[in-house]
Amino acid sequence: MYDRLWLGVVGLLLVGSGCVTVDPQHAFEDVQEELHTRDTPAVVWRTNGAEDQAADAAVDSLLALPLTIDHAVQVALLNNRSLQATYAELGVAQAQLVQAGLLSNPIFGGVATWPFGEEDPPRLGLNVAFTFLDLLYRPLRRAVATQEYEAAKLRVTGTVLDHAVLTEQAYYMLQAALSQQTLQQRILDHAAAAYEAALLLREAGNTPAVDVLVEQSAYEQARLDLLLVQQTAIDRQEALVRQLGLYGPAITFALPGELPAVPEAPPVLAGLRTRSYSSAALPSWEIEVDPLVDQALARSLALAAHRADLDATAQRLGLTDAERLLPDLEVGGELEREDGAWHLGPEVEVVLPVFDQGQARRAALLATLRRQQALYYAEAVAVRSAVRAQVQRLSMAHGVAQHYQRVVLPLQAALVQQFLRQYNAMQVGVFQLIQVQQREAETARAYLDALADYWATQAELDALLRGRGPTFRDAMEARPRLSSSMPEAPGH
Repeated sequence: MYDRLWLGVVGLLLVGSGCVTVDPQHAFEDVQEELHTRDTPAVVWRTNGAEDQAADAAVDSLLALPLTIDHAVQVALLNNRSLQATYAELGVAQAQLVQAGLLSNPIFGGVATWPFGEEDPPRLGLNVAFTFLDLLYRPLRRAVATQEYEAAKLRVTGTVLDHAVLTEQAYYMLQAALSQQTLQQRILDHAAAAYEAALLLREAGNTPAVDVLVEQSAYEQARLDLLLVQQTAIDRQEALVRQLGLYGPAITFALPGELPAVPEAPPVLAGLRTRSYSSAALPSWEIEVDPLVDQALARSLALAAHRADLDATAQRLGLTDAERLLPDLEVGGELEREDGAWHLGPEVEVVLPVFDQGQARRAALLATLRRQQALYYAEAVAVRSAVRAQVQRLSMAHGVAQHYQRVVLPLQAALVQQFLRQYNAMQVGVFQLIQVQQREAETARAYLDALADYWATQAELDALLRGRGPTFRDAMEARPRLSSSMPEAPGH
């Protein structure tokens, strides 16, 4: 009876621990589902299979068209290899989860001894042992690994959102740089016309040499400015190329049109703001940020990952407390042949916690738990602050861009028309007319800066509300403006 019972236990252990497989694709499907709930385009994990060819075909079809902002984000998520490398973390986390559910392998042993000087047969012994505590600690270990697995999925999801918003920002900055290039060419044309007019007037003896030098200086500066703007456009294109993960002929994609004008009100702030007027030239806004803060906190992937880390550490602390009492217990059986007869019996080995009682591991886990609690608190504070700051930044960027659209640009256009009438009536000279035309182009350049800043800020706030933490902002904090400020008014 005992023989059959022992063999049954061995068989049960072998069956229970040998039917688990590693499937990282399951974790990636969870990430895809999470991204879908956060309005993020489709992602594909390239594993040298049929999905690779489908992704390549989708990328080629998108690049064959003028590259819109939505298509750019989709190409980046399908094609960027740095993002693909991040998905490997899912395989590691899923493998660790499977490992936590496996039982330790059985230990088989054997012994043979011969008596000295006698012709008796050798004494034979066979034994097998299992780590019995695996059965008790297995649920705790799986609970720890499950939380770590969830944290890994959340971090990968956050990385995808990061990549999407950085792609949007790179797109907007390139679009602005290309428009800046066109405007700077207009400024150069005006400067060239003024310089040529000055040379003609000098030849006729109607202007002093100093005026020619002034116009030449402005012309040469405009040439240098055009080179700088062209280099900026090249840098911006390469930044977007890196986000898209492109190389070879594919980097010659085309962007359609120009940056869109700002809407009447930022959609993300719709229904949350009221206008109030003061003595300031621009209207001020009072924005109810609490609903946005609540949304960002509820959807924050970073906070969710911190919670999973906290749960994992707490579970690991409970596992450590259990292991302190009984670190290891091995049970098995021994089969021995002596005097021609076989004998079978149980075998037990136990490790007593005499020296290492797990106190160091427990202290380290407590310190880790306190650290994670502090990080969770700090992340929540950072999310709240980031939403408030980003809302105010968006409101200000919207106000500035809209002021350009409604007031400054029409004013400059009216000014050019007025100078043109006066020039036709011979009330102002050609240099004054060219100067005011240059100022109009420079104002348009400043407007493009304000427009690009608005759309990039809009993308950042959208990412916060979709669940991304505030840390990705550091990558774009130092993004340079393509021009300085609104130009001075021309003289009359």
